[in-house]
Amino acid sequence: MNAGVRLETVASLVPACKTAADIGTDHGYVPVLLIQSGRCARVVASDIAEGPCTAARETVSRYGMGERIEVRQAPGLSGLQPGEAEAVVIAGMGGSTIRMILEENPAVAAGVHTFILQPMNGQAVLREWLAGHGYCIRDEVLCRERERLYVILVVAWGRQGPLTDLEKVAGPVILRKASALRRAWLVELERRYGALLRQMEHSREAAAGEKYHSWQSIHTQLEELLQHDSVREECH
Repeated sequence: MNAGVRLETVASLVPACKTAADIGTDHGYVPVLLIQSGRCARVVASDIAEGPCTAARETVSRYGMGERIEVRQAPGLSGLQPGEAEAVVIAGMGGSTIRMILEENPAVAAGVHTFILQPMNGQAVLREWLAGHGYCIRDEVLCRERERLYVILVVAWGRQGPLTDLEKVAGPVILRKASALRRAWLVELERRYGALLRQMEHSREAAAGEKYHSWQSIHTQLEELLQHDSVREECH
């Protein structure tokens, strides 16, 4: 099965456990990868819509995993019982949607040991919410698929402490951990914030606002990080 680099990386970060759950499972590829790898004895594949559930059941049947993967149609975490899954994957959604899923069912979320979260956008919003609601970002992994970079968060319950604006945007673990794609991620962010600032400069009101100055500070810090990394590479 060619699930793609993004989903394969997501699945590789799930810790060994008895039961995992994949929320928003779509075609059910992550549950199959988890069973194939031996990481999980059982997986609940959940999706809010009938179409993805049908597709997931077809995938499960094709790989002969009907006894170990159960497909449930349900919104968010509502298809799980508290304590049923030790690990939960929520991948391929916006950061605000992931936050809403965790927020809407605290009883189920409280029983989960590890969350593997892969937001397609809104990473800063998600990180800020996690840090303020008893979650700790244990790891952050970057991967590239079809020229696009993806960020995957490994999250558990614990004390995170407040994040700086730069940490919310770039990732607290990414900023302190060397990785092959770290520079590419920082370059992407620097260009993105540079473009946003140039757009805002067309409006005198926007350029004088608090958001402009906050984004300008983030952009400056990204430039400094990239310059520092370049100097360090030259020294080596």
